[in-house]
Amino acid sequence: MSPEAFWNSGFKGALLDLDGTLFRGRAVIEGAPEFVRTLRSRGIQPIFFTNNSSRTPVQVAAFLRDLGIGAHPEEVATSAQAAAFLIRQRTSAECQGEPPMVAFVGGPGLEEALRDEGLEPRRARADELRAAWVNRAVAVAVGLAPDACYGDLALLARVAHRVGWMVLTNPDRRLPVEDGFMPGNGALGAFVQTASSAEVFVTGKPDPSFVDYALHRFHLRREEVVIVGDNVETDVAAGRAAGLATVWVRSGLEGELDSAHSPEWTVDSVASLLPHH
Repeated sequence: MSPEAFWNSGFKGALLDLDGTLFRGRAVIEGAPEFVRTLRSRGIQPIFFTNNSSRTPVQVAAFLRDLGIGAHPEEVATSAQAAAFLIRQRTSAECQGEPPMVAFVGGPGLEEALRDEGLEPRRARADELRAAWVNRAVAVAVGLAPDACYGDLALLARVAHRVGWMVLTNPDRRLPVEDGFMPGNGALGAFVQTASSAEVFVTGKPDPSFVDYALHRFHLRREEVVIVGDNVETDVAAGRAAGLATVWVRSGLEGELDSAHSPEWTVDSVASLLPHH
């Protein structure tokens, strides 16, 4: 499909995956800065849409700006923010007069998101396994925590078992590294869920609840939004599940299309969508 068809589709918002779509590692993908500028000039709100729960929106926006991509913190939507929003919705009636306490592991992005939603984040630490606050926690959030130890996860499992549910910021089982892989967020969550038998709510892609969070926050309707990403199993799948138009860019991860993940547009990169391309 031609770039003109993309720009004439009446979109008001674009959910943009980051790594593999706008940049690769620490290198900007050709055409990405121009693509974001063109979105703005056409009246389409760019939303920087990431499963990375470790970074804060300020950190994400600063990283993008360093690559020459115009971005503001308020335009960033992270899986951590979606997790915090869900937890606040589920716990708002439980703690009258006090912020609901959330036991968590994860980076500063998750901790800040929980606090911004009016929650009280308490980092799970092995040496506090029997602390009094553990029995007051009303929710569990699991973000990527490379330094988490057995005791940290044991604390989360105890809370999750007591409250019966937990939130996982993304389900990635593995993270690719140069010499193989490291366990991902989904692996940490599986540890806690197996030990606790708690119900798991996932807020990152491909779960459509992440899209729903972004639509709610930016006051957009499904038919007004397109999602652009390089991962068929997360980006395209999330868009399809949520009823959005989808663009698969082949500038990042390799993948195979099937009937369940068939996007409206398949292009080499976001540069292919530029009007002058």
